[in-house]
Amino acid sequence: MTIEVKNMKPTIYYVCHLPMSAGGELVNFQHAATLRQLGWRAKVLLDDASKVVTPSRPFSVPMVQNGPGFKLHPHDVVVLPEVSALPAWQSLAQKCRLVMHNQNPFYTFRSFATMQALNAFGLFGALCCSAFTRDALQRWGSTVQWRVVRPFVLPVFAQSGQQPGVQRKRQIAFMPRKRPGEAQLLKSMWVSMYPQLADVPWVEISNMSRPQVAQVLAESLVFASLSYHEGLGLPPLEAMAAGCLVAGFTGQGGSEYATPANGRWVAEGDLEAWVHALAADVQADVSTIEMRRAAGYATAARFDVVQFEAGLNVAWQKLLGSEASLYRLPFATHGWEATDVA
Repeated sequence: MTIEVKNMKPTIYYVCHLPMSAGGELVNFQHAATLRQLGWRAKVLLDDASKVVTPSRPFSVPMVQNGPGFKLHPHDVVVLPEVSALPAWQSLAQKCRLVMHNQNPFYTFRSFATMQALNAFGLFGALCCSAFTRDALQRWGSTVQWRVVRPFVLPVFAQSGQQPGVQRKRQIAFMPRKRPGEAQLLKSMWVSMYPQLADVPWVEISNMSRPQVAQVLAESLVFASLSYHEGLGLPPLEAMAAGCLVAGFTGQGGSEYATPANGRWVAEGDLEAWVHALAADVQADVSTIEMRRAAGYATAARFDVVQFEAGLNVAWQKLLGSEASLYRLPFATHGWEATDVA
């Protein structure tokens, strides 16, 4: 479809949800806000279930509510997450161009029953968060052209880990949301296998703002990774940026960055190896801690805002092709901020 009507201002809309409850929702806001900052005509389209509230530190991006008073045009581009229900895709397909932003290949079938159904749907374009996600989707039968835009680790994590006077405690930070049952089992195994370490505190990360998470990580010696079915997995990267030693599961998507130098990574499902890895980190000597911490810093630094902006800009230039200039603003905006919960 070629845009020929003069004075039209086609817009890129990212479908988002408020209040935010997961990291992937934050990334969708980041895409829209950063595109706006880079000079693209981008907005957030709040889904029907969103509770419209004013964030304490709102994004510098226009937000519109989907509903009877909102109208899309055929040249508008709407970006939906991979978890969106099929009826939403079908309804919007009658009104505009559709792009999937896939941040977790394991969730793709929540919208399309098979890859063949996704291939046949006729997406205008497709974005994903990692080479792992792209490759997994292709192995499973996807013929869509996936453009990789890797997210970035918020600066607050490195800033918290390197703040003057930070007191690093011999404690374990962990995020049990994706493996609640295993988290409890692993803690019991920990006390049973290493009774001499039973007094080491475990600090749960749940229902915290990003600055609060960063502070917990900055105070903790070790982050116990409970990643599961990830498209990339930001929490271990955030922990590395904050100076934690990381031990545990990659969640598969973490293979994008996991190395023997930056973490004690264990095979999926090997709970005993996970406990042993964690104990080794808690008891690590100073030189080992320094080497691991340096490797973690270097890994997290590769996921910075500069690479994110460049990747996002290139992806949309290629996706829109010769029509890209029609989606540009006459001026760029400046920056974005947000708070959310982990």
